[in-house]
Amino acid sequence: MALGIPLAGIFIIPAFVSDDFIQHEVLRAVEDNFKSVQQIGPVSFHWPNKVNIPYLTIQRVEQEPDTQIQLEDIQGTFQLLPALWKEIVVKKICIRQMNYENRLLVEDLVTNAFSFRNGIITTDARCRVNEGPAVVQGVIDLHQKRPVFDLTFEAKGVHITRDIPVVNLIPVFVVKDGDIGGLLSLNGSLQGNGMGKEILNQELTANVRIEIKDGYIQGNKVMSALLEMLGESEQYSFDSLEAVILVKDGKIFTQKMEIQGPLANITASGVAEFEGVISYDAMVQFHKERMKKDVENIAGLILEQHAVPIEIRGTTKDPKIAVKLNKESLGHLFKGLVNDFLRNPKRGKKNN
Repeated sequence: MALGIPLAGIFIIPAFVSDDFIQHEVLRAVEDNFKSVQQIGPVSFHWPNKVNIPYLTIQRVEQEPDTQIQLEDIQGTFQLLPALWKEIVVKKICIRQMNYENRLLVEDLVTNAFSFRNGIITTDARCRVNEGPAVVQGVIDLHQKRPVFDLTFEAKGVHITRDIPVVNLIPVFVVKDGDIGGLLSLNGSLQGNGMGKEILNQELTANVRIEIKDGYIQGNKVMSALLEMLGESEQYSFDSLEAVILVKDGKIFTQKMEIQGPLANITASGVAEFEGVISYDAMVQFHKERMKKDVENIAGLILEQHAVPIEIRGTTKDPKIAVKLNKESLGHLFKGLVNDFLRNPKRGKKNN
């Protein structure tokens, strides 16, 4: 019996299920479940149970051409016995390359487990994302107008750009005309609905831990405002960045972020809204040998530890950076300024 059923599938199914039927049903399943399919290559069937699609382009009518999702060399394996009842049940998927909205390049995606039945995808897959190895597990329901997803993920050594969706959840990485770079490692979970930027809605819930090595930020309004206060250029290079992010109820909570850099180490926490409103508190720990004289004087007068408390308010497009002082620090600063004036009275008169 155990041997007979597989043999029956191999020899009987081809007699009742034609190549044309399989090609037609696969094409129909793709078009029915991916409402935004713009182009699909000719479906080919390879006996006994393999299907190949050379290319597939997904794009919504109202979206720009750059928001296309392009898939190349899609190979699927389906279950033999359900084909007797003319039902295509996908068993495994391999995709050589997927270009996601010119933001992510996914290569060599292979499913360890895969189910595509009645518009619901359940998967456990491994791949390379911008050259870094990654794994994804979860469920995607394609029945809704906006696909509903519940995913967990992990990736290491991903080359980041300014357009990677998860990185954009951190306000210091929101850039329009500039650029960011580095090697990203992350893990976490993501639940919500939609595709592309439309996933940023009230239903999105995420818990993500991020680490970036050998990175740089250029053209970010928040970081530029901070660097301008420090008298530095617009590009900031750092050795490492670690952050824990929680997304809930339309807000992005940065529970903890630490940036280790050649100029200073920055520790920050706070909240941002999808519309761009931000509220962060940070502590900037300067490296004394890299500080300019004015900054060194301010830091020394405040805490004598070369650390300055900073508050960041406003929006990602128009951030307001200010030094945050309590009464004790204000008193320390005032005494320091008076003593500095008494030691250098001529300089004080000249400034007047």
